[in-house]
Amino acid sequence: MSAEPTLITRLNTEWEWLCAAHGNADRVRSWMLSAGVLNADQAPAALDELCVVLRERADRDGAAVSDAWMGVLLQRVGAGDERNAALAARVLVQAMLPCAQRMMRRSLRDGECGEDVAQLVVASLWEVVLTYPIARRPRKVATGLRLELWHRVSRELTRELASSEQLDEELLAACPGDADPSLAAEAALLARAAAEAGLRPTAAGELEGARGELVEILMWALEREVLTSQAAAGICDHYREGAPQDAEAAAALGVSPVALRRRRSRAVARLREVVPQWVEAA
Repeated sequence: MSAEPTLITRLNTEWEWLCAAHGNADRVRSWMLSAGVLNADQAPAALDELCVVLRERADRDGAAVSDAWMGVLLQRVGAGDERNAALAARVLVQAMLPCAQRMMRRSLRDGECGEDVAQLVVASLWEVVLTYPIARRPRKVATGLRLELWHRVSRELTRELASSEQLDEELLAACPGDADPSLAAEAALLARAAAEAGLRPTAAGELEGARGELVEILMWALEREVLTSQAAAGICDHYREGAPQDAEAAAALGVSPVALRRRRSRAVARLREVVPQWVEAA
């Protein structure tokens, strides 16, 4: 998915209009203040800035903050007031759009249309937001939303992925009992996408922390044709636990260790140049 899907561009443009529209920010802000999620001096008057503050607080203070403000919005979605429900749902969709975009990138296969995958994932996202049973499942809301989205997408993308039942069994067998299943699902998608892109086969359980971030950056670089498959595979294989020495790796490729190091150095330099773009898009 080398370019942003048209649907995502439209959603982002629509979000700008929504933020600029009179009254929307006041309503969302009042919900957060009434629920005690934020104090008045912590809540910006602009809707986009308010959402940034909520995300930053969640990053700093943990999932309980995400659960709180997402729960407030989901309660509005199900409260029966159509105008407020539509606004609350749209804020949630925008908040989860980065997660949906990662899922799009990891679900896309050779020969598939990125726009079609985007349509399917975004439709699934709307369904999750509009039907999430917040009254029955008031805890771990952020995790629940991500997991529901993954389940819906995995069921729909039957041509690209194994059936959701098979994937669920794989995850159940691979995940520790205290693992966040939604994050494990994302790791499973990343592992599959990386393997199909020609990167060294990696178990989903290994895609944590810096290793997972590296593989995600390499996938992004391949999608945007920043790196060749050979260059990405070389970086992926070298920067891992138990990687072979350069002499061994070079012999397997039929090149000298010096040539291998130069090739890898050029690839790393290209990657460093574009990492800021990946950070901005993530």
